[in-house]
Amino acid sequence: MPSLLKEFLVLAGLTLLGGCYSLLSGLAPLPWAEAELEPGEIRLEDARVLEVIWLDARDAEAYELGHLEGALYFDEEDWAGSIGRLMEAWLPAPRPIVIYCADEACGTSKRVAERLRADLPEAEIYSLKGGWQP
Repeated sequence: MPSLLKEFLVLAGLTLLGGCYSLLSGLAPLPWAEAELEPGEIRLEDARVLEVIWLDARDAEAYELGHLEGALYFDEEDWAGSIGRLMEAWLPAPRPIVIYCADEACGTSKRVAERLRADLPEAEIYSLKGGWQP
């Protein structure tokens, strides 16, 4: 019986040591740390490897000055027209949709993403973490 207890204590110690190493070295997130991404968000580098439909939710002037290649302008005020343009791109070949605005503080991309999720429940829709600037 003592050898079984000894083996258990060795295994428990090694497990604890491995867990501490993972947490302190950054291999595992700290349990109390905030998640880097909120639900429904995606990073630019992750979105670029996917074949996505980009929706630019900034104002028309910012869109004209520069936008991500292939991005569609999405005017929240003209919801029906913007949805129509999106459907022309999405229906022939459904793929993830990523909405972006100017920066992290801009809530437009998240608001548009939420509304699109309600209108298109079968679509995979994200808002871009941190926004985008040319």
